[in-house]
Amino acid sequence: MNKIFVVAAMVSMLWSFQAVAEGLNIAVVDLKTAMENTKAYAAGIKRLEALQNKKKKELESLRKRVTDLDKELQLQSMALSDSRQTAKQQELAQLKKEFERKLQDASDELKAEKRKLDTRLIGQFYDAIRIYGKEKKLDLILPKATTLYVGEGLDITAEMTRILDTK
Repeated sequence: MNKIFVVAAMVSMLWSFQAVAEGLNIAVVDLKTAMENTKAYAAGIKRLEALQNKKKKELESLRKRVTDLDKELQLQSMALSDSRQTAKQQELAQLKKEFERKLQDASDELKAEKRKLDTRLIGQFYDAIRIYGKEKKLDLILPKATTLYVGEGLDITAEMTRILDTK
């Protein structure tokens, strides 16, 4: 008796779900693709690349100083007095430490700038998606990455990129 009740309840729930799903207006969007194809994202990436190139040049200059001092120390180690050799070794250690610090700072700065770009664009994306959903009278917009199948006409990724580019 309990089995019949459970089966009847499950069939009833499936019919209810199907009836509700048929009345829903649904769309899917690929957040990453929609954002990465915008003009703002491309411009942000160009700025990041310019910053990265600037930091790279600064670090290359410092790396060359470290390498040159290291070679100098190796070549002159026999000719230098103990006190002079110790001073050069300390200078080299200090220069290496400075290089590592600047390398870490550059990496942190680039990551922070990328995070700012992503955060700004994600905020714009979610604002645009809410407005779009209301205007098109959509009941549900799902991320494409979590869907197993998407029928034709449900993917609004290209439309969202176009909308974001107009902002």
